[in-house]
Amino acid sequence: MDCPVCSKKDIGKIGRNKYFCSNCFSEVSINKNTCNIFQIDENGSLIKIYEKLLKDILVPNSPLKEKYNI
Repeated sequence: MDCPVCSKKDIGKIGRNKYFCSNCFSEVSINKNTCNIFQIDENGSLIKIYEKLLKDILVPNSPLKEKYNI
């Protein structure tokens, strides 16, 4: 799995449906139909920076379909 923030492969699983990127220090949480991305604050708390429905991530849009012949 690649990091959705920095696109590096420095991502590991830290819990059930939770992943952490050691390159950009982002936490990715996948719940039911949504993908949430958090940044870690100076005090250690999580700040939500992005939320997207999984169907919008997993279903490619038409330019991608045309480019990769999907």
